[in-house]
Amino acid sequence: MNKKSKIIIGLLAVAVVLFCVIQFWIIPANQARQEAYAQNQTDALTHDISAIEDYKTAYLGDANNVRDLFGNLPLNNIPRQFEINSDDCTLTVNYLDTVWNIGEDKVQRDLIYNTVAAMAAIDNLSGITYNFSGDSYSFERTQIEDIFGAPLSNLLEQEKWSNDVQDKLKDTDFVEQFYK
Repeated sequence: MNKKSKIIIGLLAVAVVLFCVIQFWIIPANQARQEAYAQNQTDALTHDISAIEDYKTAYLGDANNVRDLFGNLPLNNIPRQFEINSDDCTLTVNYLDTVWNIGEDKVQRDLIYNTVAAMAAIDNLSGITYNFSGDSYSFERTQIEDIFGAPLSNLLEQEKWSNDVQDKLKDTDFVEQFYK
């Protein structure tokens, strides 16, 4: 075998090794990270609030923005429909599932989270009603601002959000005060 053949075989061996590393190590590791991130995005306690930065707006009314905002919040895996009342600046989210199927504790925690996030992202959103098959929950901006402070948009910084919203949602007594 001449020198040229040895170089070609050596390069092929390196290429095969690199291909195997990429296919069997790097790609699966990236997919696992993406799956873990997506799973974290479905829970209020682990959600990354920076995912909604693109959906901040002064006015309720853009149905695509509302859809995309809620598509990046917990409960995003539950089929839903939206009703926007531009006159009252209120939003109704109709989930096509039952609270029992999802889990009452998760629903209650995630609805508070989604409400604070939506009101922080949409400046003139004055109220949200969430409808499930057999259950309905409503929140008003004044109620949320009394507890979390005004303006809610100040909460959207990651560290402040983690401390002032997510940490509080770990306390079941805190969550239950919204449902009395």
